[in-house]
Amino acid sequence: MATSTIFFDRFYNAGQIVDNAPRVGDTTYHGIDPSTGTPLWDVPVARENDVDDAVAAANGAFKKWSSLPQQERSRLMKDLAACLEKHKDALTDVLHKESGKPRPFAESEIMMGINTMRRHAEWSVPDQLLKDTEDVKIVVQHVPIGVVAGITPWNYPFQLAILKIAPALATGCTIILKPSPFTPYTALKIGEMAAGILPPGVVQVLGGDDNLGPWITSHPGIAKISFTGSTATGKKIMAAAAETLKRVNLELGGNDAAVVTEDVDVLEAAQLVATATFAHSGQICMATKRIYVHESIYDEFLAHLVSVVKSYRLAEGFCSPIQNKMQYEKVKSIYNDCEEQGYTFALGGGKTFSHEDRPGYFISPAIVTNPPEKSRIVQEEPFGPIVPVLTWREDEDVVKRVNDTHTGLGATVYCRDEKRAWKISGSIEAGSVWVNGGLKLDPVALFGAHKQSGIGGELGPLGLKYYMNTRTVTYWKTSSKGPQANSDNTSKGGLFT
Repeated sequence: MATSTIFFDRFYNAGQIVDNAPRVGDTTYHGIDPSTGTPLWDVPVARENDVDDAVAAANGAFKKWSSLPQQERSRLMKDLAACLEKHKDALTDVLHKESGKPRPFAESEIMMGINTMRRHAEWSVPDQLLKDTEDVKIVVQHVPIGVVAGITPWNYPFQLAILKIAPALATGCTIILKPSPFTPYTALKIGEMAAGILPPGVVQVLGGDDNLGPWITSHPGIAKISFTGSTATGKKIMAAAAETLKRVNLELGGNDAAVVTEDVDVLEAAQLVATATFAHSGQICMATKRIYVHESIYDEFLAHLVSVVKSYRLAEGFCSPIQNKMQYEKVKSIYNDCEEQGYTFALGGGKTFSHEDRPGYFISPAIVTNPPEKSRIVQEEPFGPIVPVLTWREDEDVVKRVNDTHTGLGATVYCRDEKRAWKISGSIEAGSVWVNGGLKLDPVALFGAHKQSGIGGELGPLGLKYYMNTRTVTYWKTSSKGPQANSDNTSKGGLFT
């Protein structure tokens, strides 16, 4: 940690970033290294006046930032990406500490975030010409919403911070970022670097306690909330936003299913499913949480899956610690429920799943075979390294079971019959469906949700539209030919031309 400690020394004394200037506070908080349980560095708690000042600065910066040519905003975004990449080793060190990810996984997230910034710098939302005749021209313009508040979770603190910042900058919005109090450090560092590159007020970062979220979501000077987190919190944010009719972008909880058909290479499918299920100990929103395997290959698939998962080693990428104690206790409760209900474990089980004899929030992977469809392990999102594996026979039946949930974030289909794969994937009620490869999110592809997994979308050129309002301009080229030219126009049903 020597490199990152030196790198962050001045930063820790600075704290929040408001209007491109550091701020300290009266009180502080700190994250916990989930692999050891030891406290990390102190950072100040934002006060309500910090929020007010940040909102005022963001609104003051909005007019100038949004009026810059797209090429200029793009250049500055690329400069920020270059600055982040220059310090990627130190950022990786800190992300490794605050998230519990092993260094290779942490470095991958840092580079993913940097590349996300660069890709967004290349995208824009052009005006749409709807009509152009001798008499009239109609254009739909896309204009930036204004001040955006980005609220991010603890599982991917760097990448998800960039996923809020990048589309805001690309569309001409200004943004105030609130990272999770469990993982504030890399997000705060983004704010410091942005302050050295972007105009004041364009990107600001505030960390704090439980008061900060409500101050932000209820603030009348904020036009949009972009939130990634739990469905329960998303509902509260949407209710708070309704008071001022803020736009909302909500990426919430999911219970993603994998469907494995009988025509696959069973070993390959088991390896792919294991990766999509247990990467970062299942602490990924689009990770597989339920596995449905055709009955004719169930036993073979299960044997391969168990063999793959048994090869994982504690504290490596597929057995990283649960990020915080609250989530750790939730995951333990699902393990305990499976034990109490007498479900069969193909892997794990017993009272040795948690490692309370060592520091950190480690839990061993577990695989539960054919629990009831209405059990907690099938119906809830554990966000941890435990998964049910269930059998099925008919395509229509498995699709019905996959869709029997209030959520609809993502799903994966493993099938070599292309026509059948398209039919199954097209019947699943989810914002994203991957075929023959989970956890492969292409940055050009819109990431959205169905049902209670969210509203709006992120990523890709289409994702920019959720940071913009539309304005339709109808221009009558000759005023004498406009609808108002005929005084009898409306009385003759001429409201629409």
